[in-house]
Amino acid sequence: MRQTNERLFIFISVAFLLCGCGKRATQLSDWVTYVPAEFDTVIRINKWIALGPFAFDPLTGSPATSFDDDDLSRYGIAEGSQMDVAAIEALQAQGAGVFLLYETAHKVRLTEYIRDSIEYKSNVYLVAIVQSEKAQDVTLIIDGSRNYRGWCNGQEIIEVKTKYNTEKEGDKYINVSLQEGANTLFFKVNRGTNVISWDLLCAIVPRREAERLFCINFFWEFVVNPIVNDSVEVYAGPYLSGTVEILDLKNQTVARGFFENQDSNHNSFAVSGLHSLSDGFYKVALTVGGTRLEEIIYKGDYSRFVEDAYNSVASTNESGMHIEDLKAAMQLVKHFKEKPIDTQSPSEVRFYNNNRVLWGYSLYRMLHNEVPSIQIMTYRDANNFSGEFIFHAGDRHRPALPLLIVVPYRMEGSSFFEDWYTSNLDWIVTDNLLADQYGFAVACIYAGGTNYSADFTEKEITAVISRLESEFDIDRNNIFIMGSCEGGRRALVQLALTPERYAACFVDAPITLSGGMDGIPISLIPQMGNTPVMIMHGRNDKEIPVVHSRRFAEESLKIGFPVEYVETEESHVKLHNDCRRLAFEYFSKIAQKNE
Repeated sequence: MRQTNERLFIFISVAFLLCGCGKRATQLSDWVTYVPAEFDTVIRINKWIALGPFAFDPLTGSPATSFDDDDLSRYGIAEGSQMDVAAIEALQAQGAGVFLLYETAHKVRLTEYIRDSIEYKSNVYLVAIVQSEKAQDVTLIIDGSRNYRGWCNGQEIIEVKTKYNTEKEGDKYINVSLQEGANTLFFKVNRGTNVISWDLLCAIVPRREAERLFCINFFWEFVVNPIVNDSVEVYAGPYLSGTVEILDLKNQTVARGFFENQDSNHNSFAVSGLHSLSDGFYKVALTVGGTRLEEIIYKGDYSRFVEDAYNSVASTNESGMHIEDLKAAMQLVKHFKEKPIDTQSPSEVRFYNNNRVLWGYSLYRMLHNEVPSIQIMTYRDANNFSGEFIFHAGDRHRPALPLLIVVPYRMEGSSFFEDWYTSNLDWIVTDNLLADQYGFAVACIYAGGTNYSADFTEKEITAVISRLESEFDIDRNNIFIMGSCEGGRRALVQLALTPERYAACFVDAPITLSGGMDGIPISLIPQMGNTPVMIMHGRNDKEIPVVHSRRFAEESLKIGFPVEYVETEESHVKLHNDCRRLAFEYFSKIAQKNE
């Protein structure tokens, strides 16, 4: 899915660092995260004291069940306690694995630091020393692997078990109070059976900024149980007070609830008494801090809904592309309904139920001759090959509608319906929101999936545009293309194939220095015509090193190719979902010039 490059990490022996009194104070003072008295940005914690990994007994336990093992008790140290030099020295003297790590990205991936065999090891403790210039209330944005537990200054602040790794950054927003001077953040991270997700993210954010990020990242998925029976549970992140309304599809309020001074990180807020409502789709509105967020839920027997929808589609006598759209939407709904999931993982259940509700509601609206916010559409290319794509347009009746083609990065599933692509809703839904704000239509293509080729993708884009032009007033002068990572490489390759088609191209962390038979972007610059390109890349990106974009920009400038290059402090995955707002701002300015 993403290209992995050789990584350089810092492994520093604490025994070496603590070899003298003077050096001891100097070295440990370098391993501190500083929080100023006034700050308005995200402070990512990237300096950790790591303890472990600790072994478990495979005869009596497993990687997941070992999370409850108290690995530090044998050393006389309580989990979550504040660590000092004496405690670290005592651990070393008793043979515990202790090392310091520094992570340039915003998430620690422990498999990148632990070189020894981990078959029978599963728990690692991470300790961060946070020096605050004053006593202040802040929010910790946290995400982690299968199981993790956290403490601040000895007080437990969060426990998450059976986390499903969905690549969502910033899963929990925990309000804490930092004392003036030294503070200790202590985490226990358990890998479970998924070694890939053995990681931890922790960032310190001002309360106001945490509220802003929460509203960006959770604007459509704050409901804990999207498929409900009697009650709706709501997660409000850093907010302690708010209002929850349940509305029918006519926007009539059918239930309401209020919460005051309640931390939903530990107990989600519930609005109950919904058993008397008829089965169907409803809207949940969460109002916090003057901001209103909305999400669709399904109340009742979702399997019955899928069965009824299937019968409706099967009995339809229509012909043409619309019935093909219905069949494709039905196939996707059935896929998610029938997909086996780990019911012991609340986050996995929530993830797939979000997909079931979103795509189910899209199908429901199509069956009722209503326009869905997001839908599956179909096409036939010049060779009569049929395929599917995801489409969204907030204002479908707008004359001269600008169109954005989104090229995905490498797919791994066997078909459009089974691929993770259609369930990776965070960025799809966020892009749709941004498209509404800037007046765009968005078509997310599949690019052949595992059978990707530049030539196939070109035929698909041509067919998609043709299909859309048959129903909408697409502005031929304002067609844009965008992609990230491998999708960024593909977007640049498509630009080189048909530069006259696109008004502009935006790529985020693109692969430009390598590629397959379809081409290496840096070698294709002379073929990209005069179409402007904007590149965004994080200098702390270890998946796709920033040199890819720097070199592409340098070579473009040499021949006068119009490239704008924006370099950020980010790593490969961003903490905020609307990181591509820059793309829409860029495209919007160009569209206005083309009017």
